[in-house]
Amino acid sequence: MIGCFHSVGLPQRGILEAIDRVAAAGYAAIELNAETLPWAPAHVTPDTPADERRAVVEACRRHGLAIPAVGAHVGMVADDGAGRAAAIAFVDGCTDLAVDVGAPVVHILSGPSAPGTPHGEAWRWFADAVARTTEHAARRGVTLAVEAIAGHLFHGVEDYHRLARDLPGVAFKVNFDPSHLEVQGEDPSRVVNELADRIVHVHLKDGRGRYPDFSFPPLGQGTIDFAGLVEGLARAGYAGALSVEYEAQVYGFRESEEAILRHGIAILDELRTGGAP
Repeated sequence: MIGCFHSVGLPQRGILEAIDRVAAAGYAAIELNAETLPWAPAHVTPDTPADERRAVVEACRRHGLAIPAVGAHVGMVADDGAGRAAAIAFVDGCTDLAVDVGAPVVHILSGPSAPGTPHGEAWRWFADAVARTTEHAARRGVTLAVEAIAGHLFHGVEDYHRLARDLPGVAFKVNFDPSHLEVQGEDPSRVVNELADRIVHVHLKDGRGRYPDFSFPPLGQGTIDFAGLVEGLARAGYAGALSVEYEAQVYGFRESEEAILRHGIAILDELRTGGAP
């Protein structure tokens, strides 16, 4: 499995600086963040100009870094058609960017449904968005994956099964982030056991507590059995990225960039050699 760092963990750095730092820390890959968060601007978006895309490719080539995924997270179940269309256009634009930088996977989320929107209606909107963005991705030679997020319309293991039933023949895949399942009281190993054939990207982010009273602490300070999950992934034949996604600062943890990067690579080394964080 490939040791990767999600650029969202370096929100104060531009993407070229982030690439330099991730490479210097010993990672083999960098995941590109296209989501704008209250604490982290996007490193790339569909509006990223061609010369900057080329610069990203060249910097990664110079350092020997792969780009396994682009995180195209935007709410996709707005209660107005224009908002939903804009979200699909954003994801498709991220897919086009992924082609330019050589990333094989783009992953998405549903976002929370608007207050008062019937669950069934919001679900139909999201299923339609998944079908449409997956079709565009397939045309471009990119894989579209869905991430379950605590507090969102699409949030749990059963949602993956329901979406597969509702979209027969639509080849959406799974971006597996165990932290969101852990803080909802779900067993993350269910994804490995039940959906291994759909997993194309994996986030390493710890979790503890129960939604909505929860946190995503530094790796090893939560309650996730990463060693067991990675062992299960290996048995299932997963050979893709394990991407360290650091958001612990949002929950009051204060670590330097150097400590974050160093700790992440140490955890990756332990997991890939059969140890436990």
